[in-house]
Amino acid sequence: MLSLTLSVISTFSDSVPFYWAGIPIWLVSCVLIPTLKATQKKQIFILLGIGLAGLLFGLLNQADISYIFKAIEANQKVINMLIGVGFLKIFATASIRSQEDLPKGKGALLRTLLGTHLFGAVLNMSSVIIVGDRLASQSRMTPLQGILLLRAFCICAFWSPFFAAMGLTLISSPGAQLSTLVLYGIPISIAAIAFSAWEILRQPDAGDLHGYPIARHSLWMPCLLALIVIGMHEWQPQISVLTLVTLTAILFIFIWLLTSDGLRGLFRFKQHIESGIVSSAGEVALFAAAALLAAGTAATLSSLDIRLAPPHFGSLEASITVMILVALAMTGMHPVTSVVLAGSLLAPSVHDPNLLGMTLLMGWSLGILLSPFSGVQLSIQSRYEISAISLLKMNWRYAITMLLLCFALLWFYQFSH
Repeated sequence: MLSLTLSVISTFSDSVPFYWAGIPIWLVSCVLIPTLKATQKKQIFILLGIGLAGLLFGLLNQADISYIFKAIEANQKVINMLIGVGFLKIFATASIRSQEDLPKGKGALLRTLLGTHLFGAVLNMSSVIIVGDRLASQSRMTPLQGILLLRAFCICAFWSPFFAAMGLTLISSPGAQLSTLVLYGIPISIAAIAFSAWEILRQPDAGDLHGYPIARHSLWMPCLLALIVIGMHEWQPQISVLTLVTLTAILFIFIWLLTSDGLRGLFRFKQHIESGIVSSAGEVALFAAAALLAAGTAATLSSLDIRLAPPHFGSLEASITVMILVALAMTGMHPVTSVVLAGSLLAPSVHDPNLLGMTLLMGWSLGILLSPFSGVQLSIQSRYEISAISLLKMNWRYAITMLLLCFALLWFYQFSH
């Protein structure tokens, strides 16, 4: 919370240097890394080691000292956005109807797909766990239900301003416009949902499966918040989108708690600060480590005057980059790492940051969907006992179709600009 406060102050005032907000994040990471799972620790330590080595090498070879401040900054705006969005779990939890019977049939599955997608657009992974646990409480989750949750979540990365993918993309592709990324992300998301719905309806067991009773009256929240952020960004473009998302989420929950619960709502707000934020420890440490990796990579390349980027970054290069990002995800590389690296390496040849931004979002969405090592896949595999092979078998048609649609959109964007 100290980091979040300093970050917001530095956005609106020059009295606080922007990198100050990164110092509490590094302190928190040092305290919380020992509490993480072994696999998370391993990945974080690899990123820290490579990043630190690259930063030291670059500085010893006369790289600019600004890379140190870039590392200290620790991706603070993305981390604080995740913390701010985390407060929205309070609203989601209050919207759950735990005693209500689960609806059954194809219509119920389609409503679950769309509802989980809209909730996931602002709640991130929480939506998958909330809906998944409710479905699993009725009967063991089937691969079809698992793929429904996976798609609903992963499609959010194409367009959602509240998703970590968008936050890191706006940082990794400086100059990209939120409105443009959302404008082109929504059609590809609609196509992805439509194709997923068509696939679900074709399954022979679809009519016998349960869906999730997402309350229609609660779906106004994700739509309203997305409109507020986009509208505020158009009105005040000088304010960081990540800061707008953070403030919008926290102020919404604060006002909603006050109007619905009065002073007791303040206690729930305080309770989330004390216990809810700690659940983001893995993400906090990972984004901080990715910041050091990005700074180290950039410092090394700068000091050696190496340019790995192609001479021109157009739709062909963007399409190849999407495939590379998906391939890296399949090897287990976290999209945080691959997006940061792609942004660092390609920046010198990018003339249209929106094209790079769209490319990174597409690579993120398809990468976490297909990779058996992504956080959302691992959660679904372990929590609901669905094998990675089952998910992969049900995803190959979707993957090929969406790759072709993504390539087509990238080509259309380039030729229309």
